[in-house]
Formats: sequence, C-alpha cells, structure tokens
Amino acid sequence: MFQHKAKELVDPLGIEHFSASNLWLDIFRIRNNITCRSLCGEAADVDLSSCEGWQERLPLVLAGYDDKDISNMDEKTLFFRALPNKMIQKSEEARGEKILKERLTISLIKSKINARFI
Repeated sequence: MFQHKAKELVDPLGIEHFSASNLWLDIFRIRNNITCRSLCGEAADVDLSSCEGWQERLPLVLAGYDDKDISNMDEKTLFFRALPNKMIQKSEEARGEKILKERLTISLIKSKINARFI
C-alpha cells in the first residue's frame, strides 16, 4: 500500500530512478516510526495470575472424571460492522476500543473420546 502510493506521488514529480522497494519501505517505516500493531481492547480483562500453574492443577481436577465425561468447549464469534483489529500507526502503544456487539457466536464442543455433540 505504501509502496504503491509512493510511486503514485513520485511519478508526477518526474523523479526518474525512484524504486519503492522493500528496502525503501523498511527505511521509510523506521525513519518515521511507523508500525503495524494489533488492537487489543479487552487484553487487560484477563488476570494472568489466575492462569499460572494450570498445567499442574488440571490433571488433579480431571482425575475424578471418566474420559467420556471430559469435553472442551470454545466460542467463535463473527462480528458485523466491526473495525479492523490491525492498523498502521505512528506510536509506541496500540489501544483499541470494545468492538460492536452485533455478532454471530458459535459454540464448538469436542469430547475427549471423540463422541459427537449436536
């Protein structure tokens, strides 16, 4: 995108030996402090201290259950009319906002013994 736009801007100026190469782009980005970052509006919502040691605790929790009773569920969400989660910016920190609530959510469930869930 930057390389194409740079070429468009240089052509009317009549500069002959300009090449918007990958090296030119890297130098331009470094000189102007431009980065591509992901926006994480809800990144601070997770308490990392609650995640510590889960690999040691999980076998103890699951020990009292049969394999047929163990399953994993995850939600996948498709957001409508949401802003992109990546942007090009001139800054050190990327901040996002909570995304719109117009969405379609699907729950996926997988059993430990490969039984099917409907």
